Amino acid sequence: MEENISELVWLYVKKRPFLKEMLRERIANYSSLARKISKEAFGNERRTNAVKMALVRMVGRIREREEDLEGKILSVLSRSSLSIKSKVAVIICSRELERIKYLSYAESGGIIIYVATLQEAEKARRSKSVVRIETNLNLMTVHSPPSLEDTPGVIAHVLDSLAEEGINVVEFVSCYTDTLLVVKEADTARAYEILSSLTADE
Repeated sequence: MEENISELVWLYVKKRPFLKEMLRERIANYSSLARKISKEAFGNERRTNAVKMALVRMVGRIREREEDLEGKILSVLSRSSLSIKSKVAVIICSRELERIKYLSYAESGGIIIYVATLQEAEKARRSKSVVRIETNLNLMTVHSPPSLEDTPGVIAHVLDSLAEEGINVVEFVSCYTDTLLVVKEADTARAYEILSSLTADE
C-alpha cells in the first residue's frame, strides 16, 4: 500500500512542474500539501500522514536527480558558443520555393518555413505559394559540443531562460549540435545577454 501511495503522489507531482520546483527548493508546506493531495488523489484526508512521508522521501530524490541533470546541462552550455546573423526573415509557404537560398528550412503538415536573408525574402514575395513573411528578425545560433545529443533538457533550459524574460522565439530549429533561434530585433540584445551568460565558461 505504501508503494502505491508513493507512486500516486509522484504521478500527482510530476503532472505539476511548478509543484515539483517548490519541493526541490523546499518552499512547500508538507502538511498542507499532503492534505490537499490526499483529498484530491484519494478522496479524503485519511492518508495525509502517508502522503506527507512520501513527499519528504521524494524531495531528496528530486534534488539529487535535478542537480545531477542541471550540472550536465550547464557543462554542455559552458562548452557552447553563440553567433548572430542580423536582418533575417521567416517565409511561410504552402509549397516549396524554387531558387531560394535559405539559412534554415523546415516542413510539416503541408507548410514549409524558410529562414532567409531579407534579400531572399523580397524575391519570394512574388510567389503565390507564400502565406506570410515576417521581418525585423535576427537569427541566433547556439553551437554546442556533440554531448548535446545525449544530454536531455539543454534546449528546454535555453528556451525556458528566454521565456522567463518574456522573449518569444519566433522560429526554432535543432540541427545536430546547432540550435537555431529566430527572435525579434527588439529582443535581440536581451536574448544575447541571456544566452551569453548561459554559454560563458565559468
